[in-house]
Amino acid sequence: MKSFLAVCTLAALLATGACLQCEVCDGPGISCSGDSDTCQNTEDSCGITLTEDTVAGVKTQNVLKSCLSSSQCKAGAISMNFGTAKARRMSIACCQRDDCTPDPVKLPPADTKPNGRRCRGCYALNADHCNEQTIHCTGAETQCLDVAGPLKSGGSTTKIIMKGCVTESVCAQVNAGSGTFLGISGDLPKHRCTPATSAASTALGPAGLLLLALTGLHLLNFFS
Repeated sequence: MKSFLAVCTLAALLATGACLQCEVCDGPGISCSGDSDTCQNTEDSCGITLTEDTVAGVKTQNVLKSCLSSSQCKAGAISMNFGTAKARRMSIACCQRDDCTPDPVKLPPADTKPNGRRCRGCYALNADHCNEQTIHCTGAETQCLDVAGPLKSGGSTTKIIMKGCVTESVCAQVNAGSGTFLGISGDLPKHRCTPATSAASTALGPAGLLLLALTGLHLLNFFS
């Protein structure tokens, strides 16, 4: 900790800006309170992330206050659909001063209209596999996310499998290496994003049957 603070002090002396201080907390609902913490030198914003999870039709909300980067703050509305097991929507608000309070964050209305794209999806914790199903993507969900492997957080490791439809912003932020962007704090396992399959590309018309005979169906897998 002393060495980290020394780096921040040196940065301030070099006129590159002192390390930001932000309130850090998380909890159920739409508000929480916690102590101030020193951000990493790549984190230039204090952010509030509001998450809504839907499991078997039951919705719960959770709020996270933390240090974020500017790119995370610009992510916009975030949507993830892992099938009947889990769906997640997120929204972020940020500010750029020590211990500042971002504007209240709200989740935009859910866009449940199918967009003609599909992914294979499932969600499981502490498991080696999960039962995949075809997910019909909605709204701005155009990517298939596939994450499977050990999630390291603190001194513990948890097996995680997350596959389904997501917005492009999810892929961009996970690729950027954020360990808290998806509501998970820790080192994420390896992952990949691929474009969601268009329903038209799997239509069983004459052209579709020929394509199926020649190449088969390509199932997209993925994801913290």
